[in-house]
Amino acid sequence: MMAFKSFARTGSLIASIAVAQPALAQELVDLEVCRLSVSADNAIDWRGLYGRGYEVFEPAENYEVVAVQVRHEGPACNFFLSAAPLGGSGSPALEGPQEQLLYDLRRMPDGPSILSPDYFGSEFSRIDGQFGPGAQSQTYQLYLAVPSSQLVGGGTYTGQAVLRVFRDDSDGPALADEAGVAISVPVESVLNVELADAAPGVRTMDVDLGSLSRSMERSVLFEIRSNASVRARIASQNRGTLTHFAGAPGIPYRMMVGEVPVDLSSSNAEIDVTPAKTQQSALPMTIAVDGAEIAAAGQYSDLVTITFIAD
Repeated sequence: MMAFKSFARTGSLIASIAVAQPALAQELVDLEVCRLSVSADNAIDWRGLYGRGYEVFEPAENYEVVAVQVRHEGPACNFFLSAAPLGGSGSPALEGPQEQLLYDLRRMPDGPSILSPDYFGSEFSRIDGQFGPGAQSQTYQLYLAVPSSQLVGGGTYTGQAVLRVFRDDSDGPALADEAGVAISVPVESVLNVELADAAPGVRTMDVDLGSLSRSMERSVLFEIRSNASVRARIASQNRGTLTHFAGAPGIPYRMMVGEVPVDLSSSNAEIDVTPAKTQQSALPMTIAVDGAEIAAAGQYSDLVTITFIAD
């Protein structure tokens, strides 16, 4: 009975040693693995050239800096860094209220892009690197660009890019770590209106109708740029009548803005003049007068105020 107990204790000791050996072996194996991790600015709020977001009519391209760090422990190894838009396919785009805004993540302000729909990236998009043995890190400065000339509506556009770091050894690439970068780009609703036949910034114009004894028609051209819905509010001081300087009976006239007749008898007539999705749209305002052969001689005039409103 005593011998059995002694044997059990001895057996227990031998079993304990046998179990410890694989754990030690596993620990030694882990020390031979290159360990990589990646971190980045986890939220980028786009400020743009003037600090107010993306400028739809600004021709110059701008960018925001994204700081990325790859850390290493263990033996020497090769690695590469790649990135993909969230979703992993198609063009990288941020989602807005009704539209998409394209973006890019680049090695330099003018490229190349490191974004790729391929999980491992491509030979053109990857950033390759290597570490020696021991604890080390490498820092990269990437550039978040939003290409110019995207005529999108006002609102906030959001999305996410995913950065991935891979070990690159003889067995092929293996994902080591990944980090997300949330992107937010505000876009303002913008409206710019100019008189085509006047100097920039001029807001008033005298329209000479010539002799009113015969029928005539004159046009004034507005140049409109906007990424929003636009209304024109038209107010005639004399409710659609050219009044005589000395009080003689006036002469009525008609107006069209674009292809829409304007009811000048209303104090504030409104019409939709939303421009096409182009950089600039021409909007004619046409004034027509029927001949008034028996009208009193003298000067006739009216004052029309047009207010353009972006919604």
